[in-house]
Amino acid sequence: MKNYLRKISLEKRKKLCIDELSNKILANLFSLEEYKKAKNIMCYYPLKFEVQVQSCFCDNSKTWFLPRVKNEELEVCAYCESELKKGCFGILEPCGKQIDSIDNIDLIIIPAVAADIQGYRIGYGKGFYDRFLSTVKTSAKKIIPLYSELLYSNIYPNKHDIKADIIVTEKEILKIYC
Repeated sequence: MKNYLRKISLEKRKKLCIDELSNKILANLFSLEEYKKAKNIMCYYPLKFEVQVQSCFCDNSKTWFLPRVKNEELEVCAYCESELKKGCFGILEPCGKQIDSIDNIDLIIIPAVAADIQGYRIGYGKGFYDRFLSTVKTSAKKIIPLYSELLYSNIYPNKHDIKADIIVTEKEILKIYC
């Protein structure tokens, strides 16, 4: 089921007005108390059809971090625009040193191909984020920015899938409570 939802979601998002929807999603994200209070934020550098979050990095009141793929894991590095290069999946990644500890990260903005109203996501199928999120302190808020077209009632999560705390679309903010 997940592979089917991934496939149709990847096709759906190619037909969306990415820039316009991304701006609305970011406006909703910036309105969140969880975002306003966060000091150290891990984000992702978007691919072509993902929510375009890179304007977040202009918020100098925050310290930004990006993931880098190393073997089967995500390393977290400080964001520096001049120190980005394409990684093994064609995603811009930081070149700098991995941070010593992820314990100071307050908020994690997670990419998703699709998600459901319970807070579970579908990524690209490699499991990088689920493995990483299983190591993060529970107080770090996990947010998925997502086009509303790609929010489903159920994506049939696996046992190892990690839930987000909040899903932000251009239409709504969905706070997930356990």
